[in-house]
Amino acid sequence: MSSRTLRLPMPGLAFGAYPERATPKRSAAGLRGSPRWQGRGQRAQAAFIAQVHGLRADAPAFGSTAFSEQLQQLRAVLGRGGFDDAPLARAFALLSIAAQAVLGVTPFDTQLVAARILLGERLAEMATGEGKTLAAMLAAATAALAGVPVHLVTANAYLAARDAERLAPVYTALGLRVCALDPADDEAARRAGYASDVVYCTAKDLIFDYLRDRDAALPLMRGLCMAIVDEADSVLIDEARSPFILACEVNDAAAQARHREALAIARALQPGTHFELDVASRRATLTTEGQQSCLSADAAARADPVWLHRRQRRELVESALAALHLYLADVHYLVRRGTVEIIDPTTGRVAEGRRWAGGMHQLIELKEGCAPSPTQRTTAQLTYQRFFPRYWRLAGMSGTLREAQRELREVYGLGVAPVALRLPSRRTHAAPRLYARNADRWGAVVAEVAEAHRVGRPVLIGTESLRDSEQLSDRLQRLGLRHQRLDARQDEHEAECIAQAGRAGSITVSTNLAGRGTDIVLGDGVAALGGLLVVACQHNASARIDRQLHGRAGRAGDPGHVTTLLALDHGLLAQQLPRPLRRALAAFASGSAALPGWLADAVLRTLQAREERCGRTERMRLARADQDLRRGLGFGAQLE
Repeated sequence: MSSRTLRLPMPGLAFGAYPERATPKRSAAGLRGSPRWQGRGQRAQAAFIAQVHGLRADAPAFGSTAFSEQLQQLRAVLGRGGFDDAPLARAFALLSIAAQAVLGVTPFDTQLVAARILLGERLAEMATGEGKTLAAMLAAATAALAGVPVHLVTANAYLAARDAERLAPVYTALGLRVCALDPADDEAARRAGYASDVVYCTAKDLIFDYLRDRDAALPLMRGLCMAIVDEADSVLIDEARSPFILACEVNDAAAQARHREALAIARALQPGTHFELDVASRRATLTTEGQQSCLSADAAARADPVWLHRRQRRELVESALAALHLYLADVHYLVRRGTVEIIDPTTGRVAEGRRWAGGMHQLIELKEGCAPSPTQRTTAQLTYQRFFPRYWRLAGMSGTLREAQRELREVYGLGVAPVALRLPSRRTHAAPRLYARNADRWGAVVAEVAEAHRVGRPVLIGTESLRDSEQLSDRLQRLGLRHQRLDARQDEHEAECIAQAGRAGSITVSTNLAGRGTDIVLGDGVAALGGLLVVACQHNASARIDRQLHGRAGRAGDPGHVTTLLALDHGLLAQQLPRPLRRALAAFASGSAALPGWLADAVLRTLQAREERCGRTERMRLARADQDLRRGLGFGAQLE
């Protein structure tokens, strides 16, 4: 890595070889007087778009000497003066010409508006199907022309590779280097990738490489200059508190013996008598009788002094109970090739390289009959909530930001700006259907799918877990309804599944893999049938995640329809609703029929509001604790 000083387009500020913020920006309020925040209204947007159109009409032909000269002049202007409207308009005009010449597409006005928002260090709320990929390219290429290294953060490695490959010809035509990080890349390949002007990657790649750079003689990255985060609410809100841990293996045979003994003790205990389970938080608690049973368990274990320590003994057995009863195969993890792989609850994908801490991973491996992996000792850890504010320039986009805009402003110093739809929405929504029993819900789902399939309408069914996907798949197979699955077991076929999901007669059963970053294109004649039908069989803790799945239908002015079918005795509803309340609600249903729509809607909204409030409170508590700790450490202190 070069040790030269980087100068970002922030007049008067220069940075060393590894730029990052020592003190995160906490509030967007102070930005409102800057040029980036002026002219947020429709008149200013219209004037900016008109300026881009005028410059594009007068610009020289792509590939000509005059075009190259204007591009070089633009580089110098952007590097000196920052991202004000005048240089931005010229940049967008030239980039639009390049995109048209190389890709055959001209950016829409809404995409220009979104790119302007991103370069103003804000979050653009841009609906699904409105072209976030090209809008992000406009912003990333403009920043790269100014000499700013850009990390373009995508929802997963598949999308990073897809977008980098699709847009590489444009970047190359502009004299910029682009790459997509592969999770399998070795250290040399990753360092070479980060040397590119624009790097497409996942948030997990970035945070782990940053942790490695803290003690590396030769860092992988060139610092934290600028990040553009796609699906920003997923990363900055839903996954904000998940700790990413860098660890080293240690040989601890005694720990493995303890885990085996804890599981043996836990298997002998009875629920209600010896322990209580909290399904929502996935915690087990020993009763007084349970603690006494642990104390009098197999005397052979007494040789290990850990078992003589009351608190440690209790924690070991409670962890084993949680592993046995609260961590479920094909819901929280899957067993593949003799290993336990965590399923990310937000994306539905396997969380490559992620492990549960505190011995939980080894307990689950032993529970499933897998060889226990070596004990891990933590060497460094960090959360997204602590990591992303360290970027000098941070921006992002998503179709679901408005519910979290206050938290995003207070924690990350990011304002949210909406981008108008290019075409009016034609998506329709049915009232949610809430059944007393899960079996009745699945029967209604199959009937809904069969009717749509009869007329040739494509259907996307969003399920809550891998286990649900497999159960529904079995039902569809028994009825002779051919379909494809997209989940943690089938994710290697993602591109193929998505390509077929909008074709006439297609049925796709998917977990949250189809919720973010996927673009389902309607096949011939499908629009006349009403477009894609989304059947939502998942109740998420946040309405934002529901909206991501709903957004697969009715994209970019296409028709589409969404219907939601849930059950009181299944999934998060069964965990969140007290049993007496579930019985009372079930009384409103007549036999196998669903609850009244108004009642179902009220129940779901109330539960989600409560879960969102609890999550927001905990994230804000963590943010305040970070801020207090920074003050306590004093000026210039570094916090991991």
